[in-house]
Parts: sequence; structure tokens; C-alpha cells
Amino acid sequence: MTTIAWPERRADIITALSILASLRPHTPTSWPGLTEAVHWLVDDTFWDQRSPHNDVGTILGDANEADAITATLDPLSAILDELGPTAADDDYLTHPRWHEVTHAATGAHQLMTGQPPARPEH
Repeated sequence: MTTIAWPERRADIITALSILASLRPHTPTSWPGLTEAVHWLVDDTFWDQRSPHNDVGTILGDANEADAITATLDPLSAILDELGPTAADDDYLTHPRWHEVTHAATGAHQLMTGQPPARPEH
């Protein structure tokens, strides 16, 4: 695995993936939640505008991790584009494609950590 230049950013990505993997509709969430997960995964990385492959060595360890992030971002971005930035969390979580997000986020988390995702405690 490549040496990671920004381990703190990587930790944020791993936390975001854990959140996305564990969020369920109609379930109260505490901080961090969907907003923070999207912020860490999309806003902080600009992966909605450029490939995660550009961050191998800075945030991601290899091309497999970049592919797993892309697999998570594809359905997530489609949902965000369709519903916009101000929809209620449950609107995102009940979207017909949300299961794609949770499935891909679970796989990406496991790839990056070797562990199944657990809801982070803060």
C-alpha cells in the first residue's frame, strides 16, 4: 500500500463511509450524520468534480480504493443531483437508489480498513 500523505483526511473518508453504510430511514441520528458524511466525502475532496484516482497516495492507498470510492459516489451523486442539497435526510435515505450507496460504502469501508463499518461514536 502507498504511504498516505494525509491520514487525517483518510480518517474522515473512512468515517463518512461508515456513516453512509449505517444510516437507515426514519431512524434518529446524532452527529455526525448524512450532512457531515457528504461534506467529508464530496465537499472536502472535490471527488464530484475529479477522480478519486488523483488522490492515491494522499488520501487513498491504491486504485482499488479509488474504484470503491467511485462506486459509492456514483449513486450518491445521482441522488444528490436529483433531490438537491436541501431535502430532508429521509428523502435521501428512502430514495430507490439508496441501497446502492449503503452497499458500496460498506464495501469501500471494508477495503480501506479490513473491518465492517460500525456507526462512529463522537
